Amino acid sequence: MYGLPRQITEIREAEVELSDNAGMAEVVAALREKIPALEGTVIVRGEDRLADEYKFNINGHFYFAGTDFKLKKGDRIALLVPMTGG
Repeated sequence: MYGLPRQITEIREAEVELSDNAGMAEVVAALREKIPALEGTVIVRGEDRLADEYKFNINGHFYFAGTDFKLKKGDRIALLVPMTGG
């Protein structure tokens, strides 16, 4: 985790158990269960989706609310807020 998710939880890495071909909703649900502090800020309260400003980066590709993916064994997921600068 990076940025605010890391500041909120003081956790850099977390492992969660997921089934083969898990998608965004399954990942978010597993994170909510493992790290409840993310709910309400990073995870939409009561829903299995990220708040709009948060993204997953999986093997170098960004995924955000409204997109889905299917994980494969060995995939690495980063939870972050993409930064913009000027």
